Amino acid sequence: MNDELVKRLDLLDEIAQLGAPGRLPADVQQRAATVSQQARARLGHGTTNTVVALAGGTGSGKSSLFNALIGAPIAASSVRRPTTSVAQAIVVGEPADGLLDWLQIDRHHSTVNPELDGLVLVDLPDHDSTVTAHRAEVDRLVEVVDVFCWVVDPQKYADAALHRDYLARFSGHAGVTVVVLNQADLLSPTDRAACLTDLGQLLARNGFSGVRIVATSAQTGEGVGELRREIGAWVAERRAVVARLAADLDWLGTDLLAAASDATLQPVSQPQRSRIIDAATTAAGGNEVATGVEAAMKHRASLAMGWPPVRWVRNLRPDPLKRLGLGTAQPKRKAKPSTGVTVRRTALVTNPVGQAILANEVRAAARTIGDLAAPTARERLDLVAASTLGGLPDALDAALGSTELPIKPPRWWTLAGLAQSLVSLAMIGGFVWLGAIAILDWLRVPALPLPTFRGWPVPTLLVFGGAVLGIAIAMLGRRIVAAAARRRGRLARDALRRQLSVTIDDLVINPLNTEAGELNRLGDLVRRFG
Repeated sequence: MNDELVKRLDLLDEIAQLGAPGRLPADVQQRAATVSQQARARLGHGTTNTVVALAGGTGSGKSSLFNALIGAPIAASSVRRPTTSVAQAIVVGEPADGLLDWLQIDRHHSTVNPELDGLVLVDLPDHDSTVTAHRAEVDRLVEVVDVFCWVVDPQKYADAALHRDYLARFSGHAGVTVVVLNQADLLSPTDRAACLTDLGQLLARNGFSGVRIVATSAQTGEGVGELRREIGAWVAERRAVVARLAADLDWLGTDLLAAASDATLQPVSQPQRSRIIDAATTAAGGNEVATGVEAAMKHRASLAMGWPPVRWVRNLRPDPLKRLGLGTAQPKRKAKPSTGVTVRRTALVTNPVGQAILANEVRAAARTIGDLAAPTARERLDLVAASTLGGLPDALDAALGSTELPIKPPRWWTLAGLAQSLVSLAMIGGFVWLGAIAILDWLRVPALPLPTFRGWPVPTLLVFGGAVLGIAIAMLGRRIVAAAARRRGRLARDALRRQLSVTIDDLVINPLNTEAGELNRLGDLVRRFG
């Protein structure tokens, strides 16, 4: 058994398996699997026997030639109509029941001929029969026999169906093919020479080079001995099995090279990855998150250190982040098990424009990878890209919900709030003091002592001073918080982008890069095979 052939079959098994998910055209992948299976099955029956098929059209005399080669009237023959309805075989030498079972040939005979020991000669039905089952039997067996013996006659040797459907199709199998011009006794020497020349030119146009052409006559025996010796040489050498299978693999290798990518596909580039992550950040509401965090920081700062007389107004407004469904510690809610759908945790991943931009970037990455790929590989990359898009909204939502937003209040807010409380207490104390003085005066009660500071009553200073300081603290705090809030908004968007980069790598970048790697591996295997 040829070690090189076994190695190529091992490669073919890998190619067939790797090409199965749509990385090769379906017909090529299926053919690769079938050829591998048939080749291994044929090798499993050894090379002791050589299967030679006599194939030809109606009236070509192949059944008569079959009998002449064996030297016994095994096959029925007729010059008027086809007589071979199913394939039949003659086994020369030891029985080959297992091989015949694999060939699915029931009608067979056996004989002894030292010159042809090991031969399994098969008489096929006519390839041009009007019976569909006959043609199907020919098509089935030409895929698995070891040697082709195409029998033509002077009247139909140029038959278009024979040359188009069979001879041109198996032009790469010239090493295990012989073409027989039967009924040569009907031609004059001059006509025979012209006929052989024309037949050779037809074969050359169909891609055959170096194929043997033998002129025979089953009636007179002319050329039969030469053909028998040709077949005997194949049988004796026991190389026809390997040669036939090697020709099959070469033929398949040509189709595989045409179907697989011949260039190394590059992974998703860093700039393209960055664009996808940016698009995902936008689609997940990154800008809204930044704006929400900024607004929330301002809102919460006002509640922490705003001027107390107007702080209650701020309390009437909802927290911007809570309005977006963010900034809470609520666990992720699940839908009912029967639906299998995750309920949205946020209200941000619903922007159709952002989703469309993200989808375009993902598809663009797939197209960039597949620029140099074969058509089927490009379709496969597009399919991988499309498969990622369906789960992206939920994934973006989950990433958004799990992003830790920078909304923790700074410590100085507490100090500013404490100062605001103190000045508010001072203002309230001044109001109470002035109120008490007014009440006592109304009751004609002796007035309380009224200390002054630089000519100003202390209660009045407490009221106006507390109000002015409270407003000043609120205004100064608002200015400081505004700048800090904008920074917190940017940090929130950056945090979301970092979180989304992990999601995009897992769901988009890695699958595309993995697929590109598998396509590169497939291309490498095909080049090694071909």
